[in-house]
Amino acid sequence: MRTPRFAPAAQQTSRRVASLTHGAAIAVGLLLTTGCSASLANGAADVAPTPPVIAATPTAPSSGYDGLMRLPLSAYGTSEQDDDLLFRTRKALVVRCMKKRGHSSYSGQNMTRTTAKTEEDKEAVRPAGAWGYLGRATAKRLGFHIGVQPPTDASRLTGQAAKDSQACLDEVTAQLPDLTGTRGWKLTQDLFGQSLQQAGADRRVSDARTHWSACMSSAGHPADDPQKLADSPWNTAKPTAQEIAAATAAESCTRSSGLAAVYFAVLTGYQQQLISTNATILTDYQEQVQKQTGQVAHLLAAPPAA
Repeated sequence: MRTPRFAPAAQQTSRRVASLTHGAAIAVGLLLTTGCSASLANGAADVAPTPPVIAATPTAPSSGYDGLMRLPLSAYGTSEQDDDLLFRTRKALVVRCMKKRGHSSYSGQNMTRTTAKTEEDKEAVRPAGAWGYLGRATAKRLGFHIGVQPPTDASRLTGQAAKDSQACLDEVTAQLPDLTGTRGWKLTQDLFGQSLQQAGADRRVSDARTHWSACMSSAGHPADDPQKLADSPWNTAKPTAQEIAAATAAESCTRSSGLAAVYFAVLTGYQQQLISTNATILTDYQEQVQKQTGQVAHLLAAPPAA
C-alpha cells in the first residue's frame, strides 16, 4: 500500500489522481470487516491461511496511515515518490507535445495532482480504516469526516486545445504506460483484500474489537462495531460536537483496547504469508515498476517525436 497503495475507505476517497497511487487501492473500509470475500483471480495462490504468530504485546504504529505504509504488501507498486515523479514526467511530456502542436502558452494547466503535504493531512485523506484509528488531533478536528480528497483547481481546455491535449496524453501514455490494471497490480489488490478479510476474521482481532466495544460503552458512546460507528449518518456539512466526541472516544478506545496494535500485527502476518506464496508474480510486478520509473530520464532527454 507503498502508497496505501490502497485506497482508504473505498466509499469515501479515490487514492489516485493521475494513476492509482501506490500499487493497490486499499479498501481501508474493509480493515475490520469480514463480509467481502477476496478474489483469487490473476494467478493468486489459493492457500489456506495459518494464524500468524505475533508478539505477546505488539506495538501499535504511530498512526493508522503509518501502519498502512509499513505493511508488507505496501512495498509492491509505485511509492508516493514514484507517483510524483511519473506525474511530473507525463505532464512535462504533454507540455512539450502541446507546444509542438502550436500551443505556445500551454503549461499543463489542466493537469493537477492533489497531494497531502503534512502527516496530519495524509492521515485525514488516507485514514487507516473508517473505524477511527485517526490520531487524536484528526479525531478532534474532523471527527469521521475523513477520506475526502481536497478539490482541485485544474483549468478546462476547450476546442482544438482540448483535442490536442487528449492526443498528447494518449501519446505519452503509450510511451509511459500506467501499470494500473496489469496482472501484478490486480494481484496486489486481490492479496490486500484477502489479507483484510483474514485479519478481520482472526480471533485475536475479534477479541480486541470486543474490548474496544466495552471501552466505548464506558465512554458513553455505545458501539458494537468500529466500521458501523464510522459509517453512521455523519452527513452534516461539518462534524458536530457529538461526532467529534464519538471519534475522539473511538481513537482513545482503539489505543487502550490494543485494537490497533493487534490488528496491524495480525494483518502483517497474513500479508507475509500471501507474499511468500505469490512471490514470483509480485517480483515481476516490482521489476515492471522499476523499469517504468527508469524510463523517465530517457523520455525527458529524447527529442520530441516528429
